[in-house]
Amino acid sequence: MTTETQTKEKRYVGVKETLIYGIANGGQCIGYNMMTAQRAFFLVSVFGVPEIVVSTMLTVMAFWDAFNDPLMGVVVDKTRTRFGKLRPYLIFVPIFLGITTVLFFGGPIFVGDNASRPIRIVYMCITYFIWEFFYTIGDIPFWGLSSAISPNPADRSRVIKSARLISGIFGGIPGIIITVCLDLSRNGTIPLSLSQVFFVLSIIAGTFGMYLFSLAGTKTKERVVYVNDEPKLSECFAFMFKNKPLLLIMASNLISVLGGIGGTFSVYYYYNVLGVNSLSIIAGLPGTITGWITYPLMTKLEKRWTSRQIVVRMALMNAAVTALIFLIGCRHYDKMGVVVPLFMIQGVFGAINGSIQAVIPTKMISETVDYMEYKTGKRNEGMAFSVLTFMGKLTGTLATALGTALIPIVGLVRDSASEMMVISESSPINTKFWLWALVTIIPAVLGLLNLIPYKFYDLEGEKLAMIQTEVQRRREEASAKMVKEEV
Repeated sequence: MTTETQTKEKRYVGVKETLIYGIANGGQCIGYNMMTAQRAFFLVSVFGVPEIVVSTMLTVMAFWDAFNDPLMGVVVDKTRTRFGKLRPYLIFVPIFLGITTVLFFGGPIFVGDNASRPIRIVYMCITYFIWEFFYTIGDIPFWGLSSAISPNPADRSRVIKSARLISGIFGGIPGIIITVCLDLSRNGTIPLSLSQVFFVLSIIAGTFGMYLFSLAGTKTKERVVYVNDEPKLSECFAFMFKNKPLLLIMASNLISVLGGIGGTFSVYYYYNVLGVNSLSIIAGLPGTITGWITYPLMTKLEKRWTSRQIVVRMALMNAAVTALIFLIGCRHYDKMGVVVPLFMIQGVFGAINGSIQAVIPTKMISETVDYMEYKTGKRNEGMAFSVLTFMGKLTGTLATALGTALIPIVGLVRDSASEMMVISESSPINTKFWLWALVTIIPAVLGLLNLIPYKFYDLEGEKLAMIQTEVQRRREEASAKMVKEEV
């Protein structure tokens, strides 16, 4: 039996550890999804910060991440402890990340409703900066662990799917609660204000969620043997620019910013066009279930197509369905009975594509680590997965910033009574129609541009199999040599 066959057949990561890795990501995403999905709405409509200031801060923070994330990747790659180079960070970082989550969303509580606008802006910038810092310190080692947890590519795929599946379940909880509370608070059904709702949810995310996240540090193992010495700072940065497959994945993720602007306008569409925010939960339910089902079915796609083929074909399918939905709803975008079923269909295909995009590119980054180990003899999970963390935050942040900047352009203004963004009576454009386009066709068409870099991606098939076989052979030889020297 060949080394490649032995490695692929042996399961290093059991069901329990695979599940724990997924639960840890689920805990992390309770706070992360609350932050990324609700930050613009929270800051503009709850904390009372002007949308242009929020957009500017998010843009500045995105460029700060361009420096901060790779630097953290270097720190991780230079770390050497008896517990590994990744797991130590996952033990203590969740504590600080939980505290900063509470501080950020507790802004209206801590500074008071009568705080001046400059005080709110300063508080927003400081707490968001600290949250970003600790999130980076935790997220890079977490995803780096998906590569180091096993030399078996099938193990890696399983833990990534577990992480994405469970995070999809846990991470959606804050959004559902906030959506329902928005309607209940507007109708006077509940005594809690939105600021109090956000504060309570941040406490839950910062305690229970971060406890689950810490399990990645205490209940998992790093199994890939590191035979190389601690890398130099220059080597870590050079790694990223020598890794052509990784650069192509980075380029694709960067372009995907354009396709992410729709998320900003969803809450405004339901509020201003349909009049009921909770409808988004009903419309999204089929997609949520489909997203969960997609993860276990993904194995069949992986056996039939390469990673690149899966990503490209699923994205094209999703864009085609969304374009059809836009055309059908062009004259009925304000009719609940028509739009909700259309959103259900869009959600199903969007969830399939979203699940694919959540797993396959992450798995491909693990393969680029193997690729660079093959070329240089060194593994750089820290730097490689700092790219994943950085690009994830960059695309989400820039998409939110771009969407927030477009709010007044599409004819939305702040209502002094409800503090929500509503359609301006003097708007020269059909704001309802443009909101419909911004949650359907515009993101779908722009999102196709991120497929261009995959035209040049070739780390797949026989080439990838040969590389993984060779690096495993080298690891075993190095391990045997170390054992012999110790004897």
